[in-house]
Amino acid sequence: MTDTSRLLHIAVEDNIAWCSRVCSAHGSNATRSSGAWANLAISPPFYPNIITREKGVQNEVVELAHKVREAIQPRKWGIKDSFGDLTLTEQGFERILGGHWYGGTVSSGASADWKTVTSPAELHLWERAWGSSDDTVFPGTLLEDHRITFWFKGEPSAIESGFISFDTGFSLGVSNWFSLKNQSFTQMGALQAAGSASHGLPILCWSRDDLGCEGMGLAKLGPLQVWISR
Repeated sequence: MTDTSRLLHIAVEDNIAWCSRVCSAHGSNATRSSGAWANLAISPPFYPNIITREKGVQNEVVELAHKVREAIQPRKWGIKDSFGDLTLTEQGFERILGGHWYGGTVSSGASADWKTVTSPAELHLWERAWGSSDDTVFPGTLLEDHRITFWFKGEPSAIESGFISFDTGFSLGVSNWFSLKNQSFTQMGALQAAGSASHGLPILCWSRDDLGCEGMGLAKLGPLQVWISR
């Protein structure tokens, strides 16, 4: 297995662990096989009900999709196609975006101006700055999980940018970044802050946009797609 292939599989597993953790905070009913992870309960907004773990699992995903539909109908829900190789139009899904996984080892950098959320009240303000209309995605109980860190710049009452890191012990996943100043992921300096917390672990993420981080330690690992039920 090449380094890129190894990092890609770590990135997928890291993302499954993160999505599973967020879903569990809402009362999930998760199941996992060698080919896919699934939540047979309602996932919170922006989080999928199925994530593939391997390539070539079309038939398994179709079967899982049937189970999810039976469990949570008539809600819309999503599938993260981790390797970009599924075709789900005939199964009643619409492809809403494509992107890439990124990963690599980043040197520990300065995390100047970055702070971390320490209370449910600050998390409430963080989520509003991120763009949630109400506190529906990240409950305060997540702050009790030492693996999770909510980062921000600015003051709690005037947050300018932020992201989340999730330390699995094998990798550091980075997600949900935003900037109210319309700065890119690179311009925000989020990678440097994550590097300060990674302790040499690979940093992994995915994005629909080109992150432009190849010269900073992150390489493009492979494609992914997201499908939404119609």
